[in-house]
Amino acid sequence: MHSSRRLRLGLVLSTSAFALMLSAAPMAPNFDTGWLKSMTASAASASASSESHATAGGGLASSDSHSAASADGAGASASAGGSASAHSEGTTGNTADSSVSTNASATGNDTATDASTADGETAATFNSDGEVTAGVDLVTSGAGASATGSATANSATDDGTVASATLTGSSAADGEAHGHAFADGQTTTTADETSASSASAADADIEVSTSGGGVIGGSAAADASGSAASTGSDGSASASSSASVDVSANSVGDGSASASAHIDADSDGSVDTSARTAETNAFAEGNATANNSGAGTGASASGTGSAASEAGIDSNTASSSASVNPSIGVSTAAAPTGTSGDTSGGTSADNGSSGGTGGSTSGEGSGTVSTSQVAQICATSSSDGSCSSTRFIAMRDGTVAQPAAQVQLSEKQQLW
Repeated sequence: MHSSRRLRLGLVLSTSAFALMLSAAPMAPNFDTGWLKSMTASAASASASSESHATAGGGLASSDSHSAASADGAGASASAGGSASAHSEGTTGNTADSSVSTNASATGNDTATDASTADGETAATFNSDGEVTAGVDLVTSGAGASATGSATANSATDDGTVASATLTGSSAADGEAHGHAFADGQTTTTADETSASSASAADADIEVSTSGGGVIGGSAAADASGSAASTGSDGSASASSSASVDVSANSVGDGSASASAHIDADSDGSVDTSARTAETNAFAEGNATANNSGAGTGASASGTGSAASEAGIDSNTASSSASVNPSIGVSTAAAPTGTSGDTSGGTSADNGSSGGTGGSTSGEGSGTVSTSQVAQICATSSSDGSCSSTRFIAMRDGTVAQPAAQVQLSEKQQLW
């Protein structure tokens, strides 16, 4: 008998506890089954963070930024953004600038966590000897990630040499954009009572690479020149030289490009007051290389160099001159979606010249510099017969704009 009472008491307690649990949660009637159904919402969470930093001084300008966002569950969203810029300035003509911006966003759902991150670093430098550099590194991950950055440096030295380097890039979704540019030049002149000499040199180099949603382009250049004349009154001698280089490169998607150029030019003239003779020399050499890999990439490199000298005493005179001008360009058009193949190229040019007493010689080589415009268009038409472009890159002397335009084509206007 006591067992029956305990059983009834246990049933009453259990039923009460069950009712308490049901009453603690939001409920709504289910008219199909006649039972109550829970209205408890799924949990949602989100987070976002960003940080940026900039440094300037002593010929350096650097910037970096990081942004991240994560969202989990329906109704959750997050976004973060950051930017930084720096400027450094020295004597007239010496400047360095860098800037970077990152953004990340995420929208939650019930099936998976949405996350994105964006990182960017840029830097520009100028040195006391006139060397300039520019660097850009951008990495993004996730549909809501994007980053942009630029770096520019300029220099001017006491010998009249000027140099510049600049890069601009962007990355979106899963992508990367990396680049480095360099330029330098110099001139040295000497003179005394019976002789004069002048020597000029210029160098420039650029390397860029991208993957996924990355785009980058830039250029570098240097120009140097000088002249000198003897200081004596018994006979005369003079010498001059100049060297200039210009390189550019751009890359988009899964690609890379590089270019470099080098020029040397020097001359000298002298007189011998004892033998009553005059002598001159001139020399110039240059080379340029350019390489690219991937659709929509390109590079160019060119340079010029010249040298000349004169000398004379009594009725004896001499003169020499030399010049070079290598020029190279490579590019690959953007491939329509769904095509593949080898899209790499490379070429180089080398030439040099020199002249001796009382004469001159010269040599030159040339190539084609690309100034093309490249468009990439989607291959899938929508239901209304239209096709939207996925990307349009404008390339002109290494500059890059993205997107430069949005193009709508009817099905009859498709290019393939």
